[in-house]
Amino acid sequence: MPPDNRAPAPLTAEEELRSERFQFALAERAARFGYWRSWLTDGRLTWSPGMYEILGVDPKEKPDNKWLLSQIVEEDVQFLLDRINTAIKTRSGFYYRSRARFADAKAQIVDTHGEVEVGPDGRVVSVIGVCHDVTQQVRAEEEREKAERIYRLMTEEASDIIALYGTSGRITFVSNALQRTLGLTIEDVEDGKFLNHVHPADIEEAHKISRNQQDGSSNTACFRMRHRDGHYVWIECTVRPVHGEDGMTRHVISVARDVSERKAQELFLREERERAEAANRAKSTFLANMSHELRTPLNAIIGFSDIMHEEVLGPIGNPRYHEYASLIRQSGQLLLDLISDILDMAKIEAGKMDMFFEDVNLCMVAAECTKLLGERAQQKGVNLTASALKHPITIEADRRAMVQMVLNLVSNAIKFTPPGGDIVLSAEHTGDHILLRVRDTGIGIAEEDLPRLGKAFEQVSADPALAKGGTGLGLALVNALAARHGGTMQIESELGTGTTVTLRLPVRQAAKAAA
Repeated sequence: MPPDNRAPAPLTAEEELRSERFQFALAERAARFGYWRSWLTDGRLTWSPGMYEILGVDPKEKPDNKWLLSQIVEEDVQFLLDRINTAIKTRSGFYYRSRARFADAKAQIVDTHGEVEVGPDGRVVSVIGVCHDVTQQVRAEEEREKAERIYRLMTEEASDIIALYGTSGRITFVSNALQRTLGLTIEDVEDGKFLNHVHPADIEEAHKISRNQQDGSSNTACFRMRHRDGHYVWIECTVRPVHGEDGMTRHVISVARDVSERKAQELFLREERERAEAANRAKSTFLANMSHELRTPLNAIIGFSDIMHEEVLGPIGNPRYHEYASLIRQSGQLLLDLISDILDMAKIEAGKMDMFFEDVNLCMVAAECTKLLGERAQQKGVNLTASALKHPITIEADRRAMVQMVLNLVSNAIKFTPPGGDIVLSAEHTGDHILLRVRDTGIGIAEEDLPRLGKAFEQVSADPALAKGGTGLGLALVNALAARHGGTMQIESELGTGTTVTLRLPVRQAAKAAA
């Protein structure tokens, strides 16, 4: 069938009225309002569907003013009656708010706005009221006011200086801490006048908090402000803008606190650190300059005791003297080794250790070190080998430092490896670097102790005999010498299994490689 394009028949008056009533009832339910009319001529009372909905009454029930007044708090009843009577007498509109007497009432708080209807003879014929359920709005407003009172109390009692700025830059609120901390008022600090109280040396720092942050991030600055009585207070201030949905700044919040004690502690610690560093530099410089004075007497002691031990000028006589000469020589050599480590470490810390970089054959260094320490390893029953060092491996380094690093690592391994154990010295190329390793099957090191190694005067051995065998400078010296070569030291160990120390050193020094 072809579509019917004819216009719909117009609604009758009754149909239009019914449609309008339906739409009005829908609006009443959605907006939670209703209206009533009270006829003064015959006492009739009518409620709209919305009134029944607000009051939770069956629409089949007949409107009843007496029942309605019984649902309202007693003190509100007299008030609303007075308002309505006044409106009738003065032919004016009226408003009142009423509260429900019972907690289970559907509408707890209702606002009523009304008018009086005047007849042709000038007499009031009816009173019309529009009621709106405002329970949710009023409760929300009460909660908001309660929260605001709590927040205001919190900010007033807070030790921080809390300030709220409007879009004009004027302060709309500031907590009492401003007066307590600085003895100032709003008038003293608003419109940029707070800069008048900032220490002249801190003006640039104080300007940080006035920078505009469109992304909502905060600015923080720490500066001194002059108290009203004249002394200065260290203030740490953080400022953050609050943006609206349109991205525009609505408010600016500033939170500032007195950090004078913290700053005093920081300054004290800085001064103490500077004094300690100065003393350490003086110590290192002194020791670095005392190298000759400390080593020369020991060399003489070792030399003369060696002559006595070897009986170069003839028999000593008593065998006891021969033993004593040997002990003097051993003790002197041990002391010389310890002093040498301390002096070398001091030279590095003082920046006075000169490095002479040249091409160094690691195979020759390994052979020299294993030869020097071979007897010591043999006496302890430890097997010392130089693995994978049969082919020449050349590195640009300070030869004396390389020997010193290898000797320290191997000596350390011998000290902590029990008889029957193995120590392996090896090296390999990895790109632009060489990995020099000393691996032992010694007592190992606990995982929690590893971070301390490589620092001066740190020892982790629980064996008193071993702990007394050095200053704890060996690994620290190796670490420092490796760093002077542009390299690093890494320690891997497992308790009871052994330790591997790896030096990762550049084949060529950075300055020459760049050239």
